[in-house]
Amino acid sequence: MKRTLLFIKRNFLEMVRDPLVYIFCAGFPIAMCLLFQLIVRNTSEVLPTFSIKSLVPGISIFSYSLLMLMGGLLISKDRTSAFLRRLFTSPLKSYQFIIGYFVPFFLIGIVQTLISLSMGYIFSAIDGVLFASFPQALLFIVSMFPIMIINIALGMIFGTLMNDKSAPAISSIFVSASGILGGAWMPLETMGGFETFAKFLPFYPSTSLGRMILGAPYLSYDANGVASVISYTFNNDGILYIVNALVYMVVIVSLSLVLFKKKMSSDRL
Repeated sequence: MKRTLLFIKRNFLEMVRDPLVYIFCAGFPIAMCLLFQLIVRNTSEVLPTFSIKSLVPGISIFSYSLLMLMGGLLISKDRTSAFLRRLFTSPLKSYQFIIGYFVPFFLIGIVQTLISLSMGYIFSAIDGVLFASFPQALLFIVSMFPIMIINIALGMIFGTLMNDKSAPAISSIFVSASGILGGAWMPLETMGGFETFAKFLPFYPSTSLGRMILGAPYLSYDANGVASVISYTFNNDGILYIVNALVYMVVIVSLSLVLFKKKMSSDRL
């Protein structure tokens, strides 16, 4: 246990020494909330997607993709510098290495979620409306765990398989996909077939689940095509979204464990 804690501490210190962590992982949620709220407050017609209750889940999930980018970069750098190869000769087991990389990024992910929620409370207080109750906020944090873990595990996969040049490049593709396919700032519910496609991936279901918990507004169309603004409510789709996120989490985490262990075994030979 002591060796694992030391490895966690080492990785955490490597993260906090990197200015990109503060820019991407901490500053990004604040900057995006400020940007969209500035747009909203200077626009006469506002889409529900840009309301603060809708933005917070979308921005939170998009910010987790930056954990994937940072994680892939850290692990690939360790491999390129032969740091991991030297550690592989230590008594540390494969699961201890995985925990050592996972825990620091998971903690940063929780901080990102708290920052996004704080921005939601601040802007709602300015408007004199309630953003979310404490149970809602707590449930929102827990509901974000699967997609957060998915992104961290993807970062481990890219860092394990690629070097420090390729891992960030591939991760950036997933960062873009997370924003577009997650509906962070695009009303996918108005895009028909594209929304249906996005529902089969983990990003949009996770965003929608967060919006259900916060009771965010969205556009609904009746049989005559007339649009009205209503609030998300938890329904059967919410259950499917939970199942979707959990299935992706189990599959991707299992894959990251297998690949890391296999790479560890090959490097020890």
